[in-house]
Amino acid sequence: MKLFKQGSVFGAALLISTVLASAETIQLGSYQTGGPNLGNNNTAVAFVGSPTTTYALDPGVLWAAAGPNSVWVSNNPGSGPGGGVVQAAGNYSYTTTFNTLTGSAYTGFIWVLADDTTAITFNGHTLQGVGALGSDVHCGDGAPNCRTPTLINLPSAFFLTGLNTLQFDLEQTIASSGLDFYGSANGEVGSTSSVPETGTLFLLGTGLIGSAGTLMRRMRKA
Repeated sequence: MKLFKQGSVFGAALLISTVLASAETIQLGSYQTGGPNLGNNNTAVAFVGSPTTTYALDPGVLWAAAGPNSVWVSNNPGSGPGGGVVQAAGNYSYTTTFNTLTGSAYTGFIWVLADDTTAITFNGHTLQGVGALGSDVHCGDGAPNCRTPTLINLPSAFFLTGLNTLQFDLEQTIASSGLDFYGSANGEVGSTSSVPETGTLFLLGTGLIGSAGTLMRRMRKA
Protein backbone atom coordinates (compact mmCIF):
# COMPACT_ATOMS: atom_id res chain seq x y z
CA MET A 1 0.00 0.00 0.00
CA LYS A 2 2.84 2.37 0.92
CA LEU A 3 4.55 1.62 -2.37
CA PHE A 4 1.32 2.40 -4.21
CA LYS A 5 1.00 5.73 -2.37
CA GLN A 6 4.57 6.69 -3.24
CA GLY A 7 3.86 5.86 -6.88
CA SER A 8 0.70 7.92 -6.79
CA VAL A 9 2.59 10.94 -5.44
CA PHE A 10 5.25 10.55 -8.12
CA GLY A 11 2.57 10.24 -10.80
CA ALA A 12 0.78 13.32 -9.54
CA ALA A 13 4.01 15.31 -9.67
CA LEU A 14 4.58 14.21 -13.25
CA LEU A 15 1.01 15.20 -14.11
CA ILE A 16 1.55 18.67 -12.62
CA SER A 17 4.70 19.17 -14.69
CA THR A 18 2.82 18.12 -17.81
CA VAL A 19 0.01 20.61 -17.13
CA LEU A 20 2.52 23.43 -16.62
CA ALA A 21 4.00 22.70 -20.03
CA SER A 22 0.72 22.31 -21.94
CA ALA A 23 -0.78 25.07 -24.10
CA GLU A 24 -4.13 26.12 -25.52
CA THR A 25 -4.64 27.64 -28.97
CA ILE A 26 -7.75 29.72 -29.63
CA GLN A 27 -8.44 30.17 -33.34
CA LEU A 28 -9.93 33.54 -34.29
CA GLY A 29 -11.68 34.58 -37.48
CA SER A 30 -14.60 36.58 -38.86
CA TYR A 31 -17.80 34.83 -39.90
CA GLN A 32 -21.39 35.95 -40.31
CA THR A 33 -24.50 35.50 -38.15
CA GLY A 34 -25.80 31.94 -38.51
CA GLY A 35 -22.84 30.91 -40.68
CA PRO A 36 -20.37 28.07 -40.04
CA ASN A 37 -17.72 28.97 -37.48
CA LEU A 38 -14.94 27.68 -39.77
CA GLY A 39 -13.21 26.14 -36.75
CA ASN A 40 -12.98 29.46 -34.93
CA ASN A 41 -13.43 29.71 -31.17
CA ASN A 42 -14.89 33.24 -31.22
CA THR A 43 -18.54 34.16 -31.72
CA ALA A 44 -19.98 35.27 -35.06
CA VAL A 45 -19.30 38.94 -35.79
CA ALA A 46 -22.22 41.05 -34.55
CA PHE A 47 -23.17 44.54 -35.73
CA VAL A 48 -23.41 47.11 -32.94
CA GLY A 49 -26.86 48.40 -33.78
CA SER A 50 -30.27 47.09 -34.71
CA PRO A 51 -30.50 44.49 -36.03
CA THR A 52 -27.21 42.91 -34.94
CA THR A 53 -27.20 40.53 -37.94
CA THR A 54 -24.16 40.32 -40.20
CA TYR A 55 -23.76 38.79 -43.67
CA ALA A 56 -20.97 37.18 -45.66
CA LEU A 57 -19.65 39.26 -48.56
CA ASP A 58 -17.98 38.42 -51.86
CA PRO A 59 -14.58 40.21 -52.01
CA GLY A 60 -14.60 40.14 -55.82
CA VAL A 61 -11.42 41.45 -57.45
CA LEU A 62 -11.29 44.77 -55.61
CA TRP A 63 -10.63 43.33 -52.15
CA ALA A 64 -8.03 40.81 -51.04
CA ALA A 65 -9.38 37.31 -50.49
CA ALA A 66 -10.58 36.53 -46.97
CA GLY A 67 -8.22 34.74 -44.61
CA PRO A 68 -7.83 30.94 -44.37
CA ASN A 69 -10.51 30.60 -41.65
CA SER A 70 -12.63 33.71 -42.21
CA VAL A 71 -15.04 35.53 -44.51
CA TRP A 72 -15.68 39.19 -45.23
CA VAL A 73 -18.66 40.41 -43.21
CA SER A 74 -20.95 43.44 -43.05
CA ASN A 75 -24.35 44.46 -41.68
CA ASN A 76 -25.41 45.09 -45.29
CA PRO A 77 -25.59 41.95 -47.49
CA GLY A 78 -24.94 43.96 -50.64
CA SER A 79 -22.14 46.22 -49.44
CA GLY A 80 -19.34 44.15 -50.94
CA PRO A 81 -17.65 45.21 -54.19
CA GLY A 82 -19.81 42.75 -56.12
CA GLY A 83 -23.05 43.69 -54.36
CA GLY A 84 -24.42 46.79 -56.02
CA VAL A 85 -26.10 48.16 -52.87
CA VAL A 86 -24.36 51.33 -51.70
CA GLN A 87 -23.49 51.47 -48.01
CA ALA A 88 -24.18 54.96 -46.65
CA ALA A 89 -21.25 57.01 -45.42
CA GLY A 90 -20.73 56.80 -41.67
CA ASN A 91 -19.25 54.76 -38.83
CA TYR A 92 -20.09 51.08 -38.36
CA SER A 93 -19.05 49.01 -35.33
CA TYR A 94 -18.74 45.23 -35.02
CA THR A 95 -17.86 42.94 -32.09
CA THR A 96 -16.92 39.35 -31.38
CA THR A 97 -16.06 37.55 -28.14
CA PHE A 98 -14.08 34.49 -27.05
CA ASN A 99 -13.26 32.78 -23.75
CA THR A 100 -9.95 31.98 -22.09
CA LEU A 101 -9.25 29.44 -19.35
CA THR A 102 -8.78 30.36 -15.71
CA GLY A 103 -5.13 30.51 -14.66
CA SER A 104 -3.70 30.89 -18.16
CA ALA A 105 -1.48 33.57 -19.68
CA TYR A 106 -2.10 34.44 -23.33
CA THR A 107 -0.60 36.31 -26.25
CA GLY A 108 -2.03 36.52 -29.75
CA PHE A 109 -2.40 38.31 -33.05
CA ILE A 110 -4.90 38.94 -35.84
CA TRP A 111 -4.56 40.01 -39.45
CA VAL A 112 -7.16 42.62 -40.39
CA LEU A 113 -8.67 43.84 -43.68
CA ALA A 114 -11.27 46.61 -43.83
CA ASP A 115 -13.01 48.89 -46.29
CA ASP A 116 -12.54 51.79 -45.82
CA THR A 117 -10.52 51.58 -42.58
CA THR A 118 -11.08 50.57 -38.97
CA ALA A 119 -10.08 51.29 -35.42
CA ILE A 120 -9.58 48.18 -33.25
CA THR A 121 -10.02 47.79 -29.49
CA PHE A 122 -9.40 44.72 -27.35
CA ASN A 123 -11.13 44.62 -23.96
CA GLY A 124 -11.31 48.41 -24.08
CA HIS A 125 -7.65 48.92 -25.06
CA THR A 126 -6.94 50.63 -28.41
CA LEU A 127 -4.80 48.45 -30.68
CA GLN A 128 -5.31 50.46 -33.88
CA GLY A 129 -6.44 54.06 -34.18
CA VAL A 130 -8.70 55.24 -37.00
CA GLY A 131 -6.73 55.80 -40.20
CA ALA A 132 -7.25 58.56 -42.73
CA LEU A 133 -10.03 57.84 -45.22
CA GLY A 134 -9.16 57.47 -48.88
CA SER A 135 -11.06 56.51 -52.01
CA ASP A 136 -12.93 53.23 -52.44
CA VAL A 137 -10.33 52.14 -54.98
CA HIS A 138 -7.54 52.18 -52.42
CA CYS A 139 -9.74 51.80 -49.34
CA GLY A 140 -8.34 53.67 -46.34
CA ASP A 141 -5.10 55.62 -46.63
CA GLY A 142 -4.36 54.46 -43.09
CA ALA A 143 -4.07 50.75 -42.24
CA PRO A 144 -5.98 48.46 -42.22
CA ASN A 145 -7.24 48.56 -45.79
CA CYS A 146 -9.00 46.18 -48.19
CA ARG A 147 -5.95 45.08 -50.20
CA THR A 148 -3.16 44.39 -47.70
CA PRO A 149 -3.77 42.71 -44.32
CA THR A 150 -2.46 44.55 -41.27
CA LEU A 151 -0.90 42.57 -38.42
CA ILE A 152 -2.38 43.52 -35.03
CA ASN A 153 -0.81 42.07 -31.87
CA LEU A 154 -2.94 41.09 -28.87
CA PRO A 155 -0.70 41.85 -25.85
CA SER A 156 -0.81 39.49 -22.90
CA ALA A 157 -1.50 42.40 -20.52
CA PHE A 158 -4.87 43.03 -22.22
CA PHE A 159 -6.28 39.50 -21.90
CA LEU A 160 -8.96 38.80 -19.33
CA THR A 161 -9.78 35.50 -17.62
CA GLY A 162 -13.04 34.32 -19.16
CA LEU A 163 -14.79 36.61 -21.66
CA ASN A 164 -12.67 38.72 -24.05
CA THR A 165 -14.05 41.25 -26.57
CA LEU A 166 -12.70 42.53 -29.87
CA GLN A 167 -14.38 45.60 -31.40
CA PHE A 168 -13.89 47.03 -34.87
CA ASP A 169 -15.09 50.59 -35.61
CA LEU A 170 -15.23 50.99 -39.38
CA GLU A 171 -15.24 54.36 -41.13
CA GLN A 172 -17.07 54.41 -44.45
CA THR A 173 -17.15 57.01 -47.23
CA ILE A 174 -19.60 56.20 -50.04
CA ALA A 175 -19.77 52.62 -51.30
CA SER A 176 -18.48 49.14 -50.34
CA SER A 177 -17.92 48.37 -46.65
CA GLY A 178 -16.69 45.21 -45.00
CA LEU A 179 -14.44 43.58 -42.41
CA ASP A 180 -12.24 40.49 -42.39
CA PHE A 181 -9.86 39.22 -39.68
CA TYR A 182 -8.10 35.99 -38.77
CA GLY A 183 -5.46 34.86 -36.27
CA SER A 184 -5.08 33.10 -32.93
CA ALA A 185 -4.39 33.41 -29.21
CA ASN A 186 -2.09 31.03 -27.35
CA GLY A 187 -2.03 30.35 -23.64
CA GLU A 188 0.11 28.42 -21.17
CA VAL A 189 -2.56 26.41 -19.38
CA GLY A 190 -2.21 26.10 -15.61
CA SER A 191 0.35 28.88 -15.31
CA THR A 192 0.03 32.55 -14.38
CA SER A 193 2.91 33.46 -16.67
CA SER A 194 3.87 32.35 -20.16
CA VAL A 195 7.22 30.94 -18.88
CA PRO A 196 7.46 29.29 -15.42
CA GLU A 197 9.98 30.94 -13.09
CA THR A 198 13.41 29.28 -12.85
CA GLY A 199 13.04 28.77 -9.10
CA THR A 200 9.70 27.04 -9.58
CA LEU A 201 11.14 24.68 -12.19
CA PHE A 202 14.14 23.93 -9.94
CA LEU A 203 11.95 23.07 -6.94
CA LEU A 204 9.67 20.93 -9.08
CA GLY A 205 12.61 19.08 -10.60
CA THR A 206 14.23 18.53 -7.20
CA GLY A 207 10.99 17.17 -5.80
CA LEU A 208 10.53 14.76 -8.70
CA ILE A 209 14.11 13.47 -8.40
CA GLY A 210 13.74 13.03 -4.63
CA SER A 211 10.44 11.18 -5.00
CA ALA A 212 11.91 8.89 -7.65
CA GLY A 213 14.96 8.11 -5.48
CA THR A 214 12.84 7.28 -2.43
CA LEU A 215 10.58 5.06 -4.46
CA MET A 216 13.48 3.12 -6.00
CA ARG A 217 15.15 2.56 -2.59
CA ARG A 218 11.94 1.18 -1.07
CA MET A 219 11.42 -1.06 -4.08
CA ARG A 220 14.91 -2.57 -3.60
CA LYS A 221 14.23 -3.19 0.11
CA ALA A 222 10.85 -4.80 -0.54
